[in-house]
Amino acid sequence: MRRLISILSLAALWQLGAAWAQLVPPNEMGVTWGHVHLNAPPELRNKETKSWLALGGQLGNNLTEHNVPIAFPGIVLLLGQNQSEISGGSEGSVVDHVAFKVPNLEASMAKWKAANWGLKEHPSTRPGQGFLTTPAGVKVEILEDKTLQVPIAFDHVHFYVPESGLKEMENYYSKMFGAKPVTGESNTYSLPGGKLVFSKSSTPTVPPTGRALDHIGFEIAGSHTGLETFSKALEAKGVKFRSTYRKSELGNARPMDPFGVMTELTHGLNGYADFKHIEEAISPCENRSAKCW
Repeated sequence: MRRLISILSLAALWQLGAAWAQLVPPNEMGVTWGHVHLNAPPELRNKETKSWLALGGQLGNNLTEHNVPIAFPGIVLLLGQNQSEISGGSEGSVVDHVAFKVPNLEASMAKWKAANWGLKEHPSTRPGQGFLTTPAGVKVEILEDKTLQVPIAFDHVHFYVPESGLKEMENYYSKMFGAKPVTGESNTYSLPGGKLVFSKSSTPTVPPTGRALDHIGFEIAGSHTGLETFSKALEAKGVKFRSTYRKSELGNARPMDPFGVMTELTHGLNGYADFKHIEEAISPCENRSAKCW
């Protein structure tokens, strides 16, 4: 209860605008970027939440004891509330960092530093690029885009795998989810809402589950029917699942990519930010008190 009261006190400070949180319409396969799931130990959760709000994220309206939703244009961050400890930051895992773009890098960095909410700045050797680390250890890349019409927006998630695995990862996200190569950007693929960037790692990386950046998520069009059909199609293609499709208001299926990254598939994720109650404890739809989607 104390945890929820603390979360609600933050909600009074950051009111979410509905247009801000809309996910991008899906591609021809019915896929769009949905969420990135974060973890923080109990003693850092409030500070971690505040650090993402300092960056420009805004709290979703459906605050629960399971996840705190923080919305940016193109993506929703879900900060889990049930992890008692984490095994490490994002650096060193297959999902090394998440990236955002801003119209003025220098001004943004100065503002975040002045906020003094636990974001640690790291030097970059490339103009128009900066790096930060959140209190829980999520590495964040910041890129300057002078044409951007909003203060901050999601850009990409960056994967690191052995050089021999680059093509396998690119093929997986392309064939299974419809990601398309970005012209002029090597090893970069796009999905509606943002990009997936793949780089070779000179040292072994580990799956991110249980770390500060736990997994990524895609939103699937078509409510229950669309998500169930899509999940079964992945199974038929030989994709391995941590958990197969379960009918619930948010929807839930968890395929694993070739290097152990869980990609949670959902429907109705916009409900975290447009006043629709979508998350009771995940349970079969038939057992719910509220009508499922």
